[in-house]
Amino acid sequence: MRRSLLLLLMLLVVSLTPDAVALGNKQPDVTKEQAATLAQQRYPGKILKVQTESHHYRIRLIQADGRVITVLVDNRTGRVERDDK
Repeated sequence: MRRSLLLLLMLLVVSLTPDAVALGNKQPDVTKEQAATLAQQRYPGKILKVQTESHHYRIRLIQADGRVITVLVDNRTGRVERDDK
């Protein structure tokens, strides 16, 4: 009985391991450099600053006309949007 319970417990742990590893992987899919490139492609300009935040990168650019804009790049999907705060 004890051996059966131990075997069942081991099988349960082994079956959950891939999901546990996937959930524990918090590394962004998009690097800082990739985020800066994506931001420049969408909003041409010179990169002033790249900040890493929990779910996105906050990128400040200065455009050819002198305007400074802030762009958010999702660190998982690479989605680019302008931050109009």
